[in-house]
Amino acid sequence: MAAIVPITEMRNTAKMFEMSEKEPVYITKNGYGSRVLMNIETYNRIKELMLDIELEEAYKRSETDGRNVEAHTFLKRLRDE
Repeated sequence: MAAIVPITEMRNTAKMFEMSEKEPVYITKNGYGSRVLMNIETYNRIKELMLDIELEEAYKRSETDGRNVEAHTFLKRLRDE
């Protein structure tokens, strides 16, 4: 289960680092969500997943807007210019 802690808990950095080792810790300020603390491996994994999703969406868009061309056609265009 995700940990949700007030920002005042950030004073105890060792505890916060320990809590965020296994799963992200949600930090609240004045009772509202403000930040997320996570280990670098989790952050990098999320970043890679987001990049994969963005690339997949760009590929799908390029298929529907007619900008995709066969590799040999693309290379021929490069040579002709």
